[in-house]
Amino acid sequence: MGADKLTMQPYYESDWLGFDWSDWVSFAPSDGYLSTAPTDEGLYRVRHQRTEGLEYIGQTGRSLRGRLRALSGCYKPEMPFTDPHVAAPCLWAVREEYGPEFEVSWITPDVAPDRSQRLAIEEALIASYRRDTGESPTANFGRIIPGYRRSSNRSGGFTGGILEEGESEPNCEPGTGPLPWTDADAILSDSWMGLDWSEPERLADAYQQIPKESGLYRIWNEDDVPPLEYIGQSGNLRSRLYRHRRNRDGDLLFSYTTLSELDAAHKRSEVETELIGAHWLACEMAPRDQF
Repeated sequence: MGADKLTMQPYYESDWLGFDWSDWVSFAPSDGYLSTAPTDEGLYRVRHQRTEGLEYIGQTGRSLRGRLRALSGCYKPEMPFTDPHVAAPCLWAVREEYGPEFEVSWITPDVAPDRSQRLAIEEALIASYRRDTGESPTANFGRIIPGYRRSSNRSGGFTGGILEEGESEPNCEPGTGPLPWTDADAILSDSWMGLDWSEPERLADAYQQIPKESGLYRIWNEDDVPPLEYIGQSGNLRSRLYRHRRNRDGDLLFSYTTLSELDAAHKRSEVETELIGAHWLACEMAPRDQF
């Protein structure tokens, strides 16, 4: 992939989403650039010179340098475990397919020490990327590329690798596409993000009328918006909102939208991330009780 092609997309740029990103540097531990990464809290993005898009977007509340070194386990001879970094097995598979030419770039914004802000920015980066490309970064949401089986965590003891003939891997099932992003700034609109939201109701009144379908929901205090209180997803909206009714102030309002096509947890997580990310882009804050 040529340098001109790499600089065409906003998610490669040094000012992506208004942040001051570092230069792209080689991710290979042997090249020595990881030692230049800061030891502060921050966020990072990984790309591969031979593929389109981003391979991973992540954050850490500890040391960026340490987190990147954990992810660089993708350069080991055998597929690493999902700990200490859940994305390392997928990047290992990408390296097997396309070669070792990963690059990394990072930011350490002033708000990074604030966990809620840092996590919300990560969601906004992923949401923006999905909006621009139509898909998630390759290794986010516990994914792995087709043809490979993901390692377990260290305690599970299973080392992944290339799938044998006849084997399957659920973590390489396709994700879902991005939301329409209609009325993205109107977090209380009944068409927020292009979805068909139900009429607001009190949590105290969350009863049998709520469907048992997959979907998304939002909760807020009508006297104190923005931000929302919480954004969530569930394979059973009725059950999840019943739980919120028991654990939250019954005067809070909620609304929901059903999405029957969200038949897998990773798909629901993708669209939940989009909503949280859109919320941050609209309000520059996370829902109050999100993280």
